[in-house]
Amino acid sequence: MAEPVLALDRLNKSFGALHVTRDVCLDIRPGEVHALIGPNGAGKTTLVSQIAGSLKPDSGRIRFAGEDVTRLGVAPRARRGLARVFQISNVVGAFTALENVAVAVLAASGGAFGMGRPALADPALRAKAQDVLDSVGLAGRMAVRAVEFSHGERRALELAMSLVQDPELLLLDEPMAGTGRAEGEKLTRLLLSLKGRIPMLLIEHDMTAVFTLADRVSVLIGGAVAATGEPAVIRSDPVVRKAYIGEDEAV
Repeated sequence: MAEPVLALDRLNKSFGALHVTRDVCLDIRPGEVHALIGPNGAGKTTLVSQIAGSLKPDSGRIRFAGEDVTRLGVAPRARRGLARVFQISNVVGAFTALENVAVAVLAASGGAFGMGRPALADPALRAKAQDVLDSVGLAGRMAVRAVEFSHGERRALELAMSLVQDPELLLLDEPMAGTGRAEGEKLTRLLLSLKGRIPMLLIEHDMTAVFTLADRVSVLIGGAVAATGEPAVIRSDPVVRKAYIGEDEAV
């Protein structure tokens, strides 16, 4: 079996007496969509912050793309191909979709940050920005300012800005948050179109999206991984059902 793209080995994190991450072991396989679910307060945000590099674990190890990155920060992990999407938007509302993606292409290529219009003067850069916007369904919205986008369109634009980095792993931090049913379904279809090409760690409360997208699901309860398995197994797990949404309901 190929080496995991991401592997967490017994991660622990405490804040004073509060133990938030407890011996977490989790791995993401090449091409896999691995969903992380859990009730509010389960420790998902703390775990994601450790994976992204914005928070250091107290103990344990994080391997990404074959390298120990435990002590590296956000920027070095991003340069190695770890893209965190949707948690903090980098979209500039006054820029068009094409300008936003063009600046992202420029940054990914090591160019200096600048205004969107000068960035579009480079034909190769412009072509790459157009291609990635087409791939996320925004071909007809390239000239529209981001401030005019719906919430779901902004999500797609944020994803496009990450895809230009040619990421080794997408860390999708609650992509369905704030979207309505129709936009959520559209975003789910978009992520499905990427499945198998780019491994993803999906942190999400929308169970329809989780069970549509995920190859495996890990359940975080009280900072520890309570169960990991295929969606059908997790859906019927009585411990998961009781801890996550209630004893008498099915996930």
